[in-house]
Amino acid sequence: MNKLIPVALLSSVFSMSAMAAESGPLLKKSDFSIGAGIAQNSIDLPPAASGDDDEIGFQFFAAYDLNKVNLMDGVNTSVEFGYMDYGFDGGNSGGIWVTGVVDGAIQGNFGWLGRLGFDLGDDDGPMFGAGVSYKLNSKTELRGEYVIRDNIDSLQVNLAYHL
Repeated sequence: MNKLIPVALLSSVFSMSAMAAESGPLLKKSDFSIGAGIAQNSIDLPPAASGDDDEIGFQFFAAYDLNKVNLMDGVNTSVEFGYMDYGFDGGNSGGIWVTGVVDGAIQGNFGWLGRLGFDLGDDDGPMFGAGVSYKLNSKTELRGEYVIRDNIDSLQVNLAYHL
């Protein structure tokens, strides 16, 4: 009986290894993207407040395509996470964010995209946005987006590279 336990454990390990080899890796490199961009950020200030309410900021991000979660034909789904510096004075002028993104083709190299998620930085809370994209080639995409957060709205230009 005691000799059967190690044999059973070894056989289960080998069978799980064989199943994993057949199905491939959990995450595929070709489904990842990285990107960066600049943004014109506007903050909602009360009328009596002083200071500049518009600044140029930057961001960088990573994305993973969720090929098995596509909502309908021609609509792609992905999850993006990144860091944005809003460009405003002060020590805490940015933070991380995560969104779900849907996108699709309009015509030729032109496309559309929409996002919904959360900003976890200084402007923590929900964020959503929409924009257009242009495929420069099979791996590189230029995006223009308008993103709305709790206190800061951003007009963004981003470059995404699909690994």
